[in-house]
Amino acid sequence: MINWGKVWSDFFIFLALTSNVGFIFSHDPYQLVIAVGVNLLATVLKFGAKKILSAELLATALVADLHLIPAAVLYFTGTHVPLAIGLAIGAAVANIISIIMLIIEIIFEYQQEEQ
Repeated sequence: MINWGKVWSDFFIFLALTSNVGFIFSHDPYQLVIAVGVNLLATVLKFGAKKILSAELLATALVADLHLIPAAVLYFTGTHVPLAIGLAIGAAVANIISIIMLIIEIIFEYQQEEQ
């Protein structure tokens, strides 16, 4: 049976990474707004998660948010655009770590199901 809550949570985790990487390569302001919004939504979805690595997943989401929100401010004020892109790269690293932990979590869940 499909756990739709997990599907949506995982969907937004992957979407957070892809939208962030999209901004890094395009430098499009709309892409940055999408990346910030999706990352915030992924963070909210991680609050209710009851997984083995829930705290770590939430921590990576908060790190990504704390990189992307200042990046948006810097980008839209035009003061430090290269720094904004650097912060977005830092958020992408946090998103990648989140996906790695998500894969580890899936492996743990399959091992528990086999036992």
